[in-house]
Amino acid sequence: MGIELATLLASLRSEINRARLDAAGQEVRFRINSIDLELQVAVEKSAEANAGVRFWVVSLGGRGGVKSAETHVVKLSLTAETDTGEPVLTGDDISGLLSGN
Repeated sequence: MGIELATLLASLRSEINRARLDAAGQEVRFRINSIDLELQVAVEKSAEANAGVRFWVVSLGGRGGVKSAETHVVKLSLTAETDTGEPVLTGDDISGLLSGN
């Protein structure tokens, strides 16, 4: 179906942390003030013992996807900060992040 929303956010957190670590010692850094995501998600309610509601991020380019009637658009606005509450500063070379490498 897709990936879980929690997995997507964990991956995003990991990429931001990698950019932060790569920026250490750089003369020019960028502050991340806001990260805005708009996702198509499918909602699944499970009847198992550890039941709950799960959100799956839907791939827009694949075959056999979820019908549009079963999807919802979720908009998230996130602020990146360190565990001490400081803003995240990333390095000046963001080409790898933009190209998906």
